Amino acid sequence: MISPKQALFLTLITSALSSSVDAALITNGGFESGFTGWTRMDQTGSEGTFALQSGTTSPVNGLTVPAPPGGTRAAMTDAAGPGSHVLLQTFMITAPVAAASLEFDLFVGNRADAFFTPATLDFATPTLNQQARVDILAAGADPFTTSSSSILLNALQTAIGSPLVSGYTHYSINVSGVLNSHLNTPLTLRFAEVDNVNFFQLGVDNVDFQTSAVPEPSTCVICTGGLLVGLLLRGVFRRTV
Repeated sequence: MISPKQALFLTLITSALSSSVDAALITNGGFESGFTGWTRMDQTGSEGTFALQSGTTSPVNGLTVPAPPGGTRAAMTDAAGPGSHVLLQTFMITAPVAAASLEFDLFVGNRADAFFTPATLDFATPTLNQQARVDILAAGADPFTTSSSSILLNALQTAIGSPLVSGYTHYSINVSGVLNSHLNTPLTLRFAEVDNVNFFQLGVDNVDFQTSAVPEPSTCVICTGGLLVGLLLRGVFRRTV
């Protein structure tokens, strides 16, 4: 039989082995507190902005959109005219991670007949520009940048030929490399949308980072102890059968 001490030790080991650390890197990722924690910016001369969406109509034009997938609110661009809009939050990770993913739900409502994806977020360019993207930017980068030196990771970009209206779709993007290579450095998560062809709604909800911590040496000791206890319990079991 297993003694009470052995049972307690086994419980502690199981808890240690199954634990992971989820760093709270994003504030108000579900927008239930409005835009607390977020920064909204619009290119000069733009119509519209990121607004709060609830229900099944877009915030300005009243077009049919899906209800927010989490809670009662999401962030969504909408406007009566062309513009360029970004939604930003700066975060920082202070310890290495064994694994990390950027999680978010995205609604894409492009009311034009195609995507147009020049290498700019400028809506005032003579070039047709109708696109959305999600990026992790270097500290201090221009919020509207498309420079490869400032974009550390492009998590998503609408592509020519993709469905014009889709979502809310859940995305999970591996960001382990970029986080581990920028410890103790402020980074900026950016959702961007630009349109100069027709209406475009970009909906954002359930933004989060899921991370698992690198095991500390003490955890390795616990793992070794767990193996020994397992062998001990195996021996106890054999003697009792």
